[in-house]
Amino acid sequence: RIDAGAGYVTHVLPAVLGFALGLSFTVAPLTATVLAAASDEHAGVASGVNNDVARIGGLLAVAVLPPLAGISGEDYRDAAAFSDGYSIALWICAGLCALGGVLAFLTIRRPMAGPEPQSEPVLHCPLEAPPRASAARG
Repeated sequence: RIDAGAGYVTHVLPAVLGFALGLSFTVAPLTATVLAAASDEHAGVASGVNNDVARIGGLLAVAVLPPLAGISGEDYRDAAAFSDGYSIALWICAGLCALGGVLAFLTIRRPMAGPEPQSEPVLHCPLEAPPRASAARG
């Protein structure tokens, strides 16, 4: 939709808002899914791996997507050629997102809820402790 005569409010802003809405619908649930799949003691590692995979994906997109879409160095100076390549790149991204959604649907499973393990409550300060036997007597 964006060409040489496009305006920001009418052409660019709606696309940016759509992109932002899409990120808000995907990033938070993805992070929640990653952290829910890890035990509490591995939450930091799971968060770090999630962050690393996102950064590597961004780097690969910047490095690989332009050649796949047919965008070369000279196309950045030619608005028509760049626009054509940009459109192809967005279709590639849409296809990869759809593929990712299908893979997530087929492979992510929520574990069956089992019985909660019975354990003693964790006391964080002496005021939370039960009274001593000697204090209770007298």
